[in-house]
Amino acid sequence: MAARSAFIWYLHGPNFLIIAMICILFVQLLLSLAAGGSTVTRIASAITRPVTAVVGFITPLIVPPAGVIVLSIAWLMVVRVALSMAALAKGVSL
Repeated sequence: MAARSAFIWYLHGPNFLIIAMICILFVQLLLSLAAGGSTVTRIASAITRPVTAVVGFITPLIVPPAGVIVLSIAWLMVVRVALSMAALAKGVSL
């Protein structure tokens, strides 16, 4: 039982991090549309910069920054679904 519960945290940990990143990206999107350069927006941007940088690299330059944030949320949801499918293949439900 202990080995099974330890394995579950290897799946739940990344799942929680992905959910937190999606929430922060959503807040960043709403704040960037409402108040352009506030401190909270800059902090959220600093936290999410690794994700938005990777997505921005594969996204065409014509897409505005808000579009990159939306695409980052979409890609994180795809990663979360893949993680859930991997967990189900192992017999664990997230």
